[in-house]
Amino acid sequence: MRYLISICILFSIMVISGCEEIQQTASVSPTGAIKGGCIFSPQKIKFNQLTEIVQSSRITAFVDVFDQFDSRMKAAGVWRFELYEKVLRSADPMGSRIRIWTDIELTEAKVNQSHWRNYLHCYEFSLNLDSELPASKTYILQAVCFTADGKRITDTIELKS
Repeated sequence: MRYLISICILFSIMVISGCEEIQQTASVSPTGAIKGGCIFSPQKIKFNQLTEIVQSSRITAFVDVFDQFDSRMKAAGVWRFELYEKVLRSADPMGSRIRIWTDIELTEAKVNQSHWRNYLHCYEFSLNLDSELPASKTYILQAVCFTADGKRITDTIELKS
């Protein structure tokens, strides 16, 4: 009798503990995209402190791309750069636009890799100017990244010539 009671108790423990449904942490949408936070996607961009005006005729921009966990990453997208004069003592310091460069598409792996600097974990862009910038002035460089998933991410940096 004791043996039968022990078997019944063990059987009931197995039934109770083994009947839980497995929870799914991510779901796949009809378009094939993963939802539920399991994919790394660009959330913000930030100019690296190495960004500078080189000999008043070119700007070398170093830009970091961060995912939702604040880790640097590579990302496909289209980049646009604009240069503005800085307006002193103004609520909106971006004055008149000096230059807008043609969009840089980093959607193909080979082109993306040509701008990626692995040792810095950031992108490098060489932006040529039509004419030299006057000395002793402050400018604002704006970067806009249109990501592959449709987001528009921006950042600005002040540059002194």
